[in-house]
Amino acid sequence: MPRYFFRLSNGDVVRDEDGEELADNDAACAVALEVFAETIPSKRDALMGGGDYEVMVTDADDGQVYSVTAQGRRF
Repeated sequence: MPRYFFRLSNGDVVRDEDGEELADNDAACAVALEVFAETIPSKRDALMGGGDYEVMVTDADDGQVYSVTAQGRRF
């Protein structure tokens, strides 16, 4: 099975160094959405202040597979 890596970014980047073996790109996208849903509550203050938050999935060759992003904008 292919190995996928997850990067969480909100100014600082947290890289998944071990990765996770998943069936395919669709499975990796599903996991990225789960990670996003689980972690977004802890990003509330940063988003309220106008920041961004992203969960990105890359493959073993560091190719981008999927990204989900939240943006907070104050006007």
